[in-house]
Amino acid sequence: MNGCIFKRKLPSGSTTWGYSIDAGKDESGKRVQIFKSGFERKIDADAALRMKLNEKDEGVLVKPDPTTFGSFLKEWFKEHAERNCTPKTVERYHQLAAYVLPHIGASRLQDLSALALERVFNRLKDSGGWNRKSKASRPLSAKTVRHIAGLVHVALETAIRWKLLKVNPVDGCQLPKVTKREGKVLDTTQLRGFLDAARVHGLYEFVMLAAATGCRRGELLAATWADVDFVGRVLRVSKSLEQTHEGLRVKSTKTEKPREISLPRSAIEVLRVHRGSQAENRRLFGPDYRDDLNLLFATPEGDYLKPDTLTATVCLLATKAGLKGVSLHTLRHSHGSLLLSAGVPLPAVSKRLGHSSVYVTATVYSHALSKDETAAADAWDTVQAKIS
Repeated sequence: MNGCIFKRKLPSGSTTWGYSIDAGKDESGKRVQIFKSGFERKIDADAALRMKLNEKDEGVLVKPDPTTFGSFLKEWFKEHAERNCTPKTVERYHQLAAYVLPHIGASRLQDLSALALERVFNRLKDSGGWNRKSKASRPLSAKTVRHIAGLVHVALETAIRWKLLKVNPVDGCQLPKVTKREGKVLDTTQLRGFLDAARVHGLYEFVMLAAATGCRRGELLAATWADVDFVGRVLRVSKSLEQTHEGLRVKSTKTEKPREISLPRSAIEVLRVHRGSQAENRRLFGPDYRDDLNLLFATPEGDYLKPDTLTATVCLLATKAGLKGVSLHTLRHSHGSLLLSAGVPLPAVSKRLGHSSVYVTATVYSHALSKDETAAADAWDTVQAKIS
C-alpha cells in the first residue's frame, strides 16, 4: 500500500496539504483511495501519512466503510457471520442473500427505507421463486420471505453497531403472515407400519431409536457406542453431525447443552443386536473399518452417514409405506405428542427433546396439551361433587 503528499490551493489564496493512500480495489475492481487534507504544513501531512502507513503495517488500517448494501453484506459475511455463526447457518444466509441482492445490492445503505424494503419483500412473495420445470417465476412462501427479511434485519443490526446506520429500516416493514400448520403426528398404528417398512429396508434400528427418543437427525448420526449406558439405559446426547457444501462436521447440539435420555428396554435390546451386526462389519473390513469413530449408526466401513441422504431415504421409505408428508422430523414430533397425550409431564418431555425451555415445548405441542385441559375440567367435576 503506497501513499503520497499533495498540495492544494484554496480559492482564498491560502495553501493546505494532504495525503492520499492507495487502499486496493473494491468488490467491482475499482481502485479505492483514502484521502485526508486540511493540514497547514507539509510536515504535518507527512507525519499523518506516516502514522497511517504504520497502522497499515500493524494491520489496523482498513478499507473505507462500505457504502452499498452489497459491499456491506460482503463485509458482514467476512467480519461477522463467518466468525460467529456455524458453517450451516452461513451457508443458509448466502442462499437467502441471493434472493435479495439483485434488488438492493447496488442501493446505498442510507437509502434503504422501510418502504423500499417492503416493496422488495412483497415482490419476492409474489414472484421471487423459480420453477425449474416450467422455467418461470413463482411465488415464494411467506416463511421464506420472512427468513429473507430476518437475514437483512440481523445484518443491518450489525450496521447499526458499526455506526453505519442509525435505525434498522426492516423494523418498519410489515411482513407476510405465515399460516401455522400443525405438525404431522403418527398414531401407534401408523408408527408400527413405518417401523415395519424400515425393517425391510435395513433402517429399522435408526428409525426405532429416532421414534423412541425424539432425538434430532444429527444427534443420532453423531452418537457413539460410548454414549450408550446399557446398564443404566441412558443415551448421552452432546453433539450433532452437520452437512454443508464443505462436507461433514461434528458440532454441539442445537441448544449447546448436553442431555441424557432414558431408553426403553425395547430400544436397549434392539441396540444390543445392532451392535452385534456392526461387529461383523468390523471383522469384514478389518483395519479399514473406522473404529476411531465408534459410531452408533455408520456406513458398512464405519464412517459417517450423510444426513441429507438419510433424510431423503427415510422420506422415500415413508411414501412407500403409504405415509405421505412424513419425514424424520415427524418421528421427533410424534414422540413428543404421544408422550404428552399419555400424560407424561411437560418438563420431562421438554428435557427429552432438548428444547431450550418448557415454553418452547408448550408452544409446539399445544395440540397435545389440549387433552390435559379436558382432563383438568373433568377432574374439577370430581372436586365440585365433594364441595356440593
